[in-house]
Amino acid sequence: MATQYLAVAQRILTAVGGQENIDHATHCATRLRLNLKDDAQVDEKALYDISEVVKLVNNGSQFQIVIGPKVEKIFAALSELLPGAQESASVETQNASVFNRLLATLSAIFTPYIGVLAGVGVVKGLVVLLQTMELISTQSWLFVVFNALSSGVFVMLPLFIAVTAADRFKTSRFTALALTAAMIFPLTDAATPSHVEIFSLAFPLKIYGGAVIPAIFAVWFLSYVERWCKKWVPEIAALVFVPCLSLIISGFVVFTVIGPIADYIGIGIANGYTWLYNLSPMLSGALLAGIGQLFVVFGVHWGIIPIALINMQVNGYDTVMAMFMSAVMGQFGAAFGAIFIARNLKDKQLAISASISAFFGITEPALYGVNLKYRMLFIFGCIGAALGGAITGLLEVKTYSFLPVLNVFELGLFSGPESKAIYEVFAIIVAFSVPMILTIIYGKTRVLVPAADLR
Repeated sequence: MATQYLAVAQRILTAVGGQENIDHATHCATRLRLNLKDDAQVDEKALYDISEVVKLVNNGSQFQIVIGPKVEKIFAALSELLPGAQESASVETQNASVFNRLLATLSAIFTPYIGVLAGVGVVKGLVVLLQTMELISTQSWLFVVFNALSSGVFVMLPLFIAVTAADRFKTSRFTALALTAAMIFPLTDAATPSHVEIFSLAFPLKIYGGAVIPAIFAVWFLSYVERWCKKWVPEIAALVFVPCLSLIISGFVVFTVIGPIADYIGIGIANGYTWLYNLSPMLSGALLAGIGQLFVVFGVHWGIIPIALINMQVNGYDTVMAMFMSAVMGQFGAAFGAIFIARNLKDKQLAISASISAFFGITEPALYGVNLKYRMLFIFGCIGAALGGAITGLLEVKTYSFLPVLNVFELGLFSGPESKAIYEVFAIIVAFSVPMILTIIYGKTRVLVPAADLR
């Protein structure tokens, strides 16, 4: 590990109260996410004195340190200083609200593999483009491999959920993998019926490919069963019979109770969202895209991911991420416009760096380094986002695969049965151009004065 990252990690560790003050540490694309025992021990001034630290966000259940693209390397260095910290995640933070605990749980479950989902999304977009333009046969070796690489992750998503949910709920990763693998198995076996009937009640079996809520609840239930088994099974037999009994008990409960109920909950969420969306798609698009980056500012944007995944599983398409694409492009446009009105070389370099990150779908550097610093730029970004979102909603643009990171490389995922990809292109052009132009006009006609210190 590079000495520079170890030094940064050590300064961060000291500033947050040392190893003994950290319950759990993880990271997403741009942030260190720490569950702390005592927030009062944090020295925010010392953290802001670290050049790699862009912003601090404390949402009540998780202390977040916004770093940017270097976060993975700094987290790796921090992990060397925190042996075993990732295995000691608390299920709850005592002082956090139910809402904040829910967000912290969703973040812990989805953020570790978001980069893989983003990379797979690009591959999927390439596959869709090749297929749409009829440049490749669906029977060719190249297509089969590409399609497997880009689709397998999403069909087998419960396996990914199993690993991170097991860490979150303090249960065995491998038992959780075995349970979720059992949930997916009927999809791979033609001999398994689509459902079974017990006392005239039908229990579906082939519904867990890509399932989010059933997988999370299955691992959550497993964590309690496994702890119960460990309490009652003699230590000499624990190696074999704890996983054996845990799987039998959890498996029958999941397939007969938890799985079907959780599936109906997912269907209810998808139908509820669709109902709200259909009240006024244009207004929904304008509102969600317009305020979309506020979710990022407060660090709660990961709460959106399950909704999009559920939409994909239930409906076969999603509109949430289609609208949120404009939210990203709006802040990108404002940061890009700042390049042309920067008063000095340092501001110009910052705007360029932030724009490059935003182009790839990572907006935190643009938000905290540029747009929120000059408050009107953030507002311009929201205006452009609202206009782009309104267009997306009005024309009912859909994405036919999950978009974990919103950038132009995943535009191919808007191609599908009712493809309106060209409208999404128009929407993001509007979302980008309007704030860029407003920013340039504003910067040329006014003296840019930083907003009050946002720290």
